[in-house]
Amino acid sequence: MACNVPLRVLYLLHDSRRSGVPAVICSLVRCLDPQRVTPEVLFAYDGAYARDLREQGIAVTHFGKRWPLLWRINRFMFNLLLPLHLKSVDVVHVNSCTLAFSALVVSCFRTPIILHLHEKPGRWGLLLKLAARGADCVVFCANNGQQHFSSLRSRKTRVISNAVILPPEPRTRETNGPPRLVMLGSINRNKGQDLLVEALALLTNRKVELHLYGTVGLSARGFFRQLQRRVRELGLEGRVFFPGPTDQAAVVFGQASILVHASLNECMSISVLEALSHGLPVIANNIAGMDEIISDGITGFLVPTGDVNILAQRIDLLLADQELAGRLGLAGREMVVRRFNMQLRASQFMSLYEELVTGRANKEPQEGNS
Repeated sequence: MACNVPLRVLYLLHDSRRSGVPAVICSLVRCLDPQRVTPEVLFAYDGAYARDLREQGIAVTHFGKRWPLLWRINRFMFNLLLPLHLKSVDVVHVNSCTLAFSALVVSCFRTPIILHLHEKPGRWGLLLKLAARGADCVVFCANNGQQHFSSLRSRKTRVISNAVILPPEPRTRETNGPPRLVMLGSINRNKGQDLLVEALALLTNRKVELHLYGTVGLSARGFFRQLQRRVRELGLEGRVFFPGPTDQAAVVFGQASILVHASLNECMSISVLEALSHGLPVIANNIAGMDEIISDGITGFLVPTGDVNILAQRIDLLLADQELAGRLGLAGREMVVRRFNMQLRASQFMSLYEELVTGRANKEPQEGNS
C-alpha cells in the first residue's frame, strides 16, 4: 500500500568509516524514491560516509568525532538523541547487532522498528534477544544469516540480500604493470589476509603484487604486525602493499587483475559484489554465504577455506588464461545485475516500511479498544 506523503525513515548506523554495513545502507539511502521515503541518517560519529551523504543533500546527524579509545562512548551516547528524532519519524531502521541497545530504546516508543542484522557473531546475549522480540521486523542480509539466527524470536522476519549500485559499464584494466591481486576489507585474522600472503609466495609468476586495502583496528594490530613479519620472512617486500581504506573502489578494480577474498566468516561480502559488478574476476573461500553469490567455475572460483595451494593454483590459472578470467568476470557482472541490484532492494525496503506503518496504524485502534 503506497502512502500519500513520503515516509520519514531514520537509519541508525554504528560506523561511518569505509566498511560493509555503512556501505550497504548508504547505497540504499541513495537509491530511495523521494516520493515514497524521506531518509535521515544518525551516525555514532562523523566519518567518510556521513560526509558523502551530506554532500548529496541527505539529512545526517552524528555525535561528534571518533576519538581513539573513546569511540564506543559515542555509540552509547547517541542514544540520547533518539527521543528527539523519534518525534518526527515513521520508521526506524536499526543496523548491526552492536546497536541492539538502541533498538531497545526505540521500542519504548511507538515507532515501527526494523532490526537489520548484517553480521554473524559467535554468541549473542539477552540484549539482542530482547531487541529482536521488540522489533516489528528482523531483516537478514543473506540466507545464511537467517540460518545463523534461527533460534532468535521475533514478530516478523525477512531476508533482503545485500546489493550494490551498479556501475554503468564493466571495467577495463587501466594499467600495463605487474598483475595485481586486491582484497578490500578490514585487516584482521577473520578476513584471512595471511592466507593471501602465503598463496602469493607459491605463485608461478614472481612479479604479481598483492594490495590489501582496509583499516587496522586496535584489536588487530598484533595480527597486522605478524602479517608484516611474514611478508619479510617470505621475501615478499615490494610485492605486498597496505594502502589503507579506500573510497575509490572503481579505481582499485580498474587496476586489478583479480579480487581475492579470504574471509573466514561473514554473511555476504559487499566488496565481492562490488568487484563482480565491475566485471572483475573473483576468487573466494567457500564459506557459508559466499555460495549465495558465486557459482564455482561460472561466476568466479570458490576454494576450500584455508587451502593456500588450491588458492595459488586458481590465481595462476586466471592470470595465465585471460579469456577465462574475462568470461568469469562478465558472468559475475550479469549475475549481480539480475540478483543484487540496489535499485531492486530499495523497492523491497520501501514496501516493507509502508507495510509496517500500515500494520501499526491498523493495530493501534484495536489496542485502544481492548
